[in-house]
Amino acid sequence: MAYSLDPLQDGCYENSSVLINKFDIRDEKELGMMERNLTSYLMAQATIEIPFKKVDFEFYKYLHEYIFGEIYDWAGTIRRVNMSKMGTRFCPAEKIEERAKIIFDGLKAHNYLKDFIGEEFVNEFVDLYCALNYLHPFREGNGRIQRLFLLMLLRDMGKNIDFKNIDKDLLMIATIKSVSGDVFMLRNIFKEHIT
Repeated sequence: MAYSLDPLQDGCYENSSVLINKFDIRDEKELGMMERNLTSYLMAQATIEIPFKKVDFEFYKYLHEYIFGEIYDWAGTIRRVNMSKMGTRFCPAEKIEERAKIIFDGLKAHNYLKDFIGEEFVNEFVDLYCALNYLHPFREGNGRIQRLFLLMLLRDMGKNIDFKNIDKDLLMIATIKSVSGDVFMLRNIFKEHIT
């Protein structure tokens, strides 16, 4: 589903909503299919090849560059436009660095959630999920990088999650509800799917 942008066509081919890409693909469906195929492979590779160390916002941006660098010149860089999706406004572009520092400093201060168990762990995980979703630092690929990062975080503590087993529509509804503070659905989803 497309984002609402300000300005609408930032980083797109003229008179189009297709992002300028290294393959010069100008058809949105074709770009989407190629992007999904390539990023799926690279995400699986990243979980094997990239160690979960020195985890901060630079690490998060590096994940984006690793996954999307073969497609977009701007991979791993912060968006310059404000974005929203389905009525949800994401972090203003000029506040991303400041907000990211708070998130990643907090994550480090909480020992990357390793000291939490049970309900407390689920609550902290949901808070992190919501914070990263609001941050939405990139022009494209935010959800995939968020899921990759959270998977790596969980695996680093001996846990796992398979986002493919989570109903996409249910997760989207839960994520939208969380913006207004209702995290009940998200808690239940993660409680059920984190192993």
